[in-house]
Amino acid sequence: MRSGLLAQALADRGHDVTWFTSSFDHYRKRNRPLRGRIEAGSNLALEVLPGRGYRHNISPARVVHNREFARAFRAAAMTLPPPDVVVADLPTTEGAQAGVEIARQFGVPSVVSIRDLWPDFFVPLLPPYLRYLAQPMIAMLDKQARYACRHATALVGISDGYLRWGQIKGEGRDTTHDRVFPLGYSPHIPDAASIAGSGPALSMPPDSHIVAFAGSWGATSDLRLVYEAAGRLVHREDIHFVLAGDHARYPGLADSLRGLPNVTLTGWLGVESLAALLERATLGLLPYVANAPQGLPNKVFEYMAYGTYQISTIGGELGEFLERTGAGVAVPEATGEQLADCISALADDPAIAARRPERKAFFASHFRADAIHAAMGEHIEDVVRTVPGEST
Repeated sequence: MRSGLLAQALADRGHDVTWFTSSFDHYRKRNRPLRGRIEAGSNLALEVLPGRGYRHNISPARVVHNREFARAFRAAAMTLPPPDVVVADLPTTEGAQAGVEIARQFGVPSVVSIRDLWPDFFVPLLPPYLRYLAQPMIAMLDKQARYACRHATALVGISDGYLRWGQIKGEGRDTTHDRVFPLGYSPHIPDAASIAGSGPALSMPPDSHIVAFAGSWGATSDLRLVYEAAGRLVHREDIHFVLAGDHARYPGLADSLRGLPNVTLTGWLGVESLAALLERATLGLLPYVANAPQGLPNKVFEYMAYGTYQISTIGGELGEFLERTGAGVAVPEATGEQLADCISALADDPAIAARRPERKAFFASHFRADAIHAAMGEHIEDVVRTVPGEST
């Protein structure tokens, strides 16, 4: 995703890049078999550090994993020749703090890219009693985030709101080199044969409006709301739901969804199948729980790349973005009935399909990953040229 695309963009610009990552696959919750240093191409190497993993995104086990990764990152980085710059993502707070500390120890600039608002992101998701018990851990993560934001040479946010958040965390620092670089996406464009061939495999009725969800079945995704909406639309034979992702984590909900004749569960999809689904889908769902703190998730740009019109169940920055770009609509805190009514109305609106080329064109001119990461690479070069390094 963003880290890998940026690493490749910097390598393509002629820089020697080492990308540190964990062996644990966050999305599929399993360890990759690769370890150690891997030459990934011209000018690009991966340092795959062992990670013990975790079962739940919001859990003490994840904090332990992140802490161990940060420790291994520090140790491995200090064995290499001094870099010209250290770029670190937030999250994780542990990794971002480690990256900034390494940069300061080497006396070089650091860039912190803010992709999620940790720990503020998940605090609202904790039950009140757990929120109280987790206060020491939350305070520790917040301290790490503040350190990274305060001492970074430059902050990069995926949106204006994310950048403001980081600047508030790091209040008092020089913001001259802070910038916004939105998330980008590199779409795989399937040909007509691939789309047609994937139809039966994904159980996409040829004459139906496809309502798609492609993403993680995590704590902030409200797939039960989708079940309620789909149940209310069983009578609409021209509307069919195709839901991709790791539904095995929620077997009860998955069984309920399978019981509806207008729903198909696909599991994880490869690049070809996912592209075929989104190219074919009329609507793409962003079904989040009411208190979800998502800003602009990857899924927004993924859907937009294929012109899939989006329905979000949260407003805020995401709702404003969908309205401003014409990429979709927000129905904050929708009930199953309200979501079903919205899906039904949009499926019946001929303008949704007619304006699909406009949505694709807008994405291509603003959010293609190659252009965004090339610009971000140029900015990092500028930071290195113009900002003297710091030391502890």
